[in-house]
Amino acid sequence: MDLLELASTPSFESQMKLLIKASEDKIARIDSQIKDLERLRDRERRIVARLRAAIAPVHKLPAELLVEIFRYKCDSEYTATWRSVIKKVQVLSHVCVYWRRVAINTPRLWTNTLSIELGKATTDAYAARLKEWLNRSAPLPIGVHLVSWSGADATAVLKVLLAAVHRWSEANFDLPSLSVLSRVPPEALKCLQSLTLHSRRDTNSGSLSAFSLAHNLRSLSLDIRHSARLRLPWSNLLDLNMTADTPEEALHGLLQCTNIVSASFRMPAWEDLPDLSEINLTTLGRLETLDITVNADTESGFVVPFFVCLALPALKRLVLHLELELSWSSAAFTQFQLRSPNIDYLSISWCSIDSDDLMAVLRHAPLLSQLCMEGCANAFDHIVVEALCSSPEDPDPLVAHLHDIMVCEGCDDHADDTLDALIASRWWTDEQLAAFPSPPKVSRWSHIEIQRDNHGNGDLSPEFEAKLEQYRAQGLDVEIYL
Repeated sequence: MDLLELASTPSFESQMKLLIKASEDKIARIDSQIKDLERLRDRERRIVARLRAAIAPVHKLPAELLVEIFRYKCDSEYTATWRSVIKKVQVLSHVCVYWRRVAINTPRLWTNTLSIELGKATTDAYAARLKEWLNRSAPLPIGVHLVSWSGADATAVLKVLLAAVHRWSEANFDLPSLSVLSRVPPEALKCLQSLTLHSRRDTNSGSLSAFSLAHNLRSLSLDIRHSARLRLPWSNLLDLNMTADTPEEALHGLLQCTNIVSASFRMPAWEDLPDLSEINLTTLGRLETLDITVNADTESGFVVPFFVCLALPALKRLVLHLELELSWSSAAFTQFQLRSPNIDYLSISWCSIDSDDLMAVLRHAPLLSQLCMEGCANAFDHIVVEALCSSPEDPDPLVAHLHDIMVCEGCDDHADDTLDALIASRWWTDEQLAAFPSPPKVSRWSHIEIQRDNHGNGDLSPEFEAKLEQYRAQGLDVEIYL
């Protein structure tokens, strides 16, 4: 009898329900057994994974080598910020007990500059994490960067940082007011080598004395009011970057730095010719790089007086970015050049210097090898170009060491043959140089970039374009464009 026949019997439905229940119970028992087996399988897999990890090559590495791998991972260019480094170090310290022990016991992993922006996460929990980071970095030097664009109070965080003040090697403070730094004990800053202070709204920042005993300070960046009044070990500085309210302030700051090697200033010009007769001539025998940017606060002014009281015998690089109609004094600048005869790189931009002034500059720059001019209208005219065209018969060629020249937005509309003559007068192929009985009196060009004003000559001729391609094929990096 089949199921269709049984279906008509009175007991069929109850019998089927019993069979269904029995099968479902069996399925449940099988599912339970499967889950038990899966748990057993997963446990065995974890055991295998741990056993494999135990014999993995990375676990055989000495702690010293593992630390170097950690540092490479944390200090990569993609994890340069402090917060990203924190995350990387914390992840590494939670991989296993061994890695955690190595990470926590390696202060070098915790010495990245502490970059703290107040007002975002300066809670008690944040301060606790900051304290933990400081403890793990001990006893190594650390960098501190504290910024508050929102005006949040820096007192609480600074209190935590002061616990490690004796380990500050670099400090950067960008705060609405620097008065909070009066809590810094000057005698504790024996490790400090680099300092940045930014606070344009604080009119009393010049009276700060917290860094007066930082005798190992070598690099200083200031963008504050009355910066030259700061009590600092100025004579120990090697690098100075200053935004000054007046040119006198910038000059006063520089004159205090008797061992300075590199200096950069952003300042206004003198509106009137100043009387600097009371300032003695000062020789800064180690200064090699001087960069001056004049703020365009006025349409005209004086900058050359800045150099009247300076003698810089070691100066190699001079950069002048002068965004104004400048009253240039060739006589005063020439005297400065005579006291600073080793200038190798000269950059003058956005200055109303004329060709006569430029010729005076070039005549008194015997070691000049690189010249960069931008936005100096009409300075690089035919007089300058003809003077730079070297001749074998010239016993004393102008700037004989010049090999790199860049002129943009200020070059006269020179004819193609004029520029070609300038190039050819100081260019020889390797074969031609080797055939000379004695070295040329001038250096061979290495780089030429000239933006020609387009007032009459139009585009470069096909013949000149072909000549430029020939120069390039011979190895000269040259670009002439409109």
